[in-house]
Amino acid sequence: MKKSIIYIVFAGLFMASCKTAPVADFNKVKQIIQSNTWILQDEGGNAKGFNGQDVTMKFTQDNGMQAVGFAGCNNYFSSVDLQPANIKFSQAGSTMMACPDMENEQAFLELLTQVNGYEVSGTELRLFQNKILLLRFKTK
Repeated sequence: MKKSIIYIVFAGLFMASCKTAPVADFNKVKQIIQSNTWILQDEGGNAKGFNGQDVTMKFTQDNGMQAVGFAGCNNYFSSVDLQPANIKFSQAGSTMMACPDMENEQAFLELLTQVNGYEVSGTELRLFQNKILLLRFKTK
């Protein structure tokens, strides 16, 4: 059941489409992105966690910008290249715990590598591949 819900969330996000616009005040947006912990959302705006915990993302400045967080079973980290009009995540590394439903975690981490755009709107961070919404987060 939980697996089905996760697939529905990802399918709904893949099908949603939105145009990203270049950021007018990049320093302000960068500060918003870095000062919050972000929680993965579904298309209805409800936080969806794997294994009873929220999937999270936080941006740090350790040796360049990095995204770190909880992916469902393991903690992850990825280098991030954040520019005014785009964002790129490197292939994520993670701890090595084994859990049921590892497919969900692997799908989430794979989606990160496909991201090339973003939008910050209010308390939401939306990550896109071209104009297709892949992931949506809300501030904690």
